[in-house]
Amino acid sequence: MSHIRTFSLQPGMKEVATCAQWRVDAFAGVIGASFDDELASLKRFIVDQQHRVALVATRDGNAAGTCLLVPSEIEPLHDVSPWLAGLYVAPEHRRHGIGQRLVRAIESEARLRGHRKLYLYTTGAVRFYERLGWTVQDHVDWLGYPTNLMVREL
Repeated sequence: MSHIRTFSLQPGMKEVATCAQWRVDAFAGVIGASFDDELASLKRFIVDQQHRVALVATRDGNAAGTCLLVPSEIEPLHDVSPWLAGLYVAPEHRRHGIGQRLVRAIESEARLRGHRKLYLYTTGAVRFYERLGWTVQDHVDWLGYPTNLMVREL
């Protein structure tokens, strides 16, 4: 059985570069950033963890995935906060519970910060989030993609 661990990214951690690369690879069409730009952005992001957090998950000691808690989403169509954003699990680590662990950890981080609801946008993972207790609140066209706004009561 695999050992899965989640923790907050901190300045200077080697996983920061890995997470930046994953974000560029997975979300290039949305964030539109180069690796260097995303690395710099992520480094700035992790300095202030009062209202936001970047998590990384490891599986058997290897970086396996990442997820963010953010106060606002990129070009949101809904005026709500906070958001679970940027969930990514490396292909070789999928189907081992990494995504679920990251979602639960972000939910916990939101609760610790006094939030009662958490939101996310997804284009294709509705069933995954529904299994974790999330519900679809709205269907929208976001940047040309049919997208679902989902909410989770904390």
